[in-house]
Amino acid sequence: MGEIRVAVAGVGNCCSSFVQGVSLYSQGGDGLGLLHAELGGYKASDIRFVEAFDIAASKVGRDLSEAIFAQPNQAPTVSEVEGLGVEVRMGPAPDSVENEALANIMRAYVEATDLVKALKDGGVDVLVNLISGGSDKASRIYANACLEAGCAFLNATPTGIASDTAWDSKFRGAGLPLAGDDLLDQVGATVVHMGLLEFLNGRGVRIDESYQLDVGGGTESINTLEKTRETKRSIKTTAVTGSVPYEFPLVSGSTDFVDFLGNGRDSFFWLKGRYFGGAPFTMDAKLSTLDAPNGGSVLIDAIRALKIARDRKVSGTVPAICGYAFKRSAKRAGLTEAYRLFREFTG
Repeated sequence: MGEIRVAVAGVGNCCSSFVQGVSLYSQGGDGLGLLHAELGGYKASDIRFVEAFDIAASKVGRDLSEAIFAQPNQAPTVSEVEGLGVEVRMGPAPDSVENEALANIMRAYVEATDLVKALKDGGVDVLVNLISGGSDKASRIYANACLEAGCAFLNATPTGIASDTAWDSKFRGAGLPLAGDDLLDQVGATVVHMGLLEFLNGRGVRIDESYQLDVGGGTESINTLEKTRETKRSIKTTAVTGSVPYEFPLVSGSTDFVDFLGNGRDSFFWLKGRYFGGAPFTMDAKLSTLDAPNGGSVLIDAIRALKIARDRKVSGTVPAICGYAFKRSAKRAGLTEAYRLFREFTG
């Protein structure tokens, strides 16, 4: 089927695990952790990194294979990544980072690269937007660059792009596929909360109240606390609410920062409801995960699906990809139905 030429914007923890994962699964093995070993004829080993962009002084100018391990990244090392021959270029930095109390980002004060030229010269198929949540202006700059350069755009951030009808029209007009927004983790709190509610509803249970709260020590927790707390809470609550066909008191996604958790995250769930004869029950659960690796498998799926969309000349927002891989999907389906539609699209 050929290679999938990928550019990454934002060389943070998620990018580090993603790049390491592609290296790991390209070396063979049993594919543990992959949602799909193959999609539409494409394997993880078909992903080739050709461009990378960031704004941190510790990463700009370095090979991507080195930059993914540079400070302040703290993703676990799962694979030795050989030199990729991809120099991290200076990306756009229209969103302030100087006033963030907890973030440890030292900006590189060099001229931003010409994104459109870089994407064209790299023959990029898909640009993956992994920059910090809340960097809305930069996300839109990257999306516009894709329109001009002629490549697909995958928006893993909470910024409303794929869920915005105006952007959908722009990408449709350009004949390019678009997917997003806000990546749905493989074993994250939102998807687990959705799964619990969907399961209980399917068992005839009436949910009366529920909440899901997070604490973490990674950069995503910093960004959520300082820049996107209300946006993320709204996105997660909307996504989770769609798991049952009725309304009930629900809080999802309130986050706090605990520095000694490092790249870890603890998520707490509480549910109250009634089953046969109105008998009451409550459920308490705790989920502990590492943030960085949680998006890797979903990213590998979404990138391959966007390449399939390009091959088929599908344009605009692709609902089958968005419902499967993202929290902020314009058309929200249950997890089982979203999986079915994704498999149908990529099959």
